[in-house]
Amino acid sequence: MKNTSLILLSLFILVSCQENTIPYNFKKLLSQHKYTLVMFLAPDCPLCHTLSTPFSKLNEKYPNMQGIGIISGNYYSAMEINHFATETAFKPAIFRDNLYQIARQLNATVTPEFYILDSTGNILYQGMMDDRIERLGRYKQQWKNNYLEDAILSVRNNLRPKIERTTPIGCSLEY
Repeated sequence: MKNTSLILLSLFILVSCQENTIPYNFKKLLSQHKYTLVMFLAPDCPLCHTLSTPFSKLNEKYPNMQGIGIISGNYYSAMEINHFATETAFKPAIFRDNLYQIARQLNATVTPEFYILDSTGNILYQGMMDDRIERLGRYKQQWKNNYLEDAILSVRNNLRPKIERTTPIGCSLEY
C-alpha cells in the first residue's frame, strides 16, 4: 500500500511539473479581453506570409477582440520575427512560446492555425481562417467559407460558432 501511495505521489508531482500548462503571462494577457484571436505562425512558413495580412485586417475590423500571433519554439531570432512582421504588415502583438506550452495546451499542429479563445483560455474556434487553401501548394482564386470570421460573429453575439473546428492546412509545428 505504501508503494502504491508513493508511486501515485511521484506521478502527481511529475505531471504537475510538466510544461503543458498555459504560462501565467499568457493567461494574464487573455484575461484582459473577453475574446482573443490567435494565429500560430512561423516566419519561414509561406502560408503564414499569405494569411498574416488578412489576419491583421480581420483583427482591425473587430477591435474589441485582441489579436495575438504566437511563435512556438526558439528557432527564430528577434530580427527574423521583426522582418516577418514588417514584410507582412502583421499588426497584432507576437507572443513567444519558447517551450511550446501554449501550443501543447491548445493542441496546435500547424502554422498557420487560428483560434478564438475566451478570457479564461477556453477554445471557441480552432482551425483554418477560410477555405482558400485546398492543400499545400494549391490555392483557390475564390473561396466561400470564412470560418474564422463566421466564428467571430457568432461569439460576438454570445452564440457558439456553427463550425467550431476545421482541420488546418499548413507547415508542421514541430515540438
